Amino acid sequence: MRHGLAAWAVLTLSVLATPLARADGVAGLKAYEAGDYATALQEFMPLAEAGQPSAQAAIGQMYLDGHGVPQDPAQAAIWLEKAAGGGNARARAQIGALYATGTGVPQDEMKASYWLLRAANQNVRQSQRFMAQRFYGGLGVPRDLAQSFLYAALCARQGDPECQALSNQLAGEMSAEEKTRAQALLQAWQISAN
Repeated sequence: MRHGLAAWAVLTLSVLATPLARADGVAGLKAYEAGDYATALQEFMPLAEAGQPSAQAAIGQMYLDGHGVPQDPAQAAIWLEKAAGGGNARARAQIGALYATGTGVPQDEMKASYWLLRAANQNVRQSQRFMAQRFYGGLGVPRDLAQSFLYAALCARQGDPECQALSNQLAGEMSAEEKTRAQALLQAWQISAN
């Protein structure tokens, strides 16, 4: 995982996304970006303890990276799972990846797929790639080439060359029935996105 980029994405996109975060989270974000992790922790912790998903995601990322706190994947997982439960897309992607690799939590393919699918459905490209692969291989979900194609196509639309290659491969492997179902899934996605 690219922790630095992921940390920035989690903090920037999620901490600024809610009105409560703007009150105190901005100071935490500015401190984090300046490398003042002690202040960032001091700003984020009360919000995280109050149940704000974006602050919980920030605390989880800090524990994952060891910024302002000892690096502790188990603590990171606790905070990220709370944030994921609150709907934070990046936290869902992170906790899904932790369950997939067994980092800070016991490896659990079903829980990995559970969280990665939710992140993929929130248009997180990396999670869409993972779900395309998981549906293709039947990891934590039933093997389903139409679902695999759906997530590969969505990911490819975001410029991911690995997903483009998988989409092309699937187009050659799927039966006519699976292709029809895959196209219906993709159309349903487009309708729901508008």
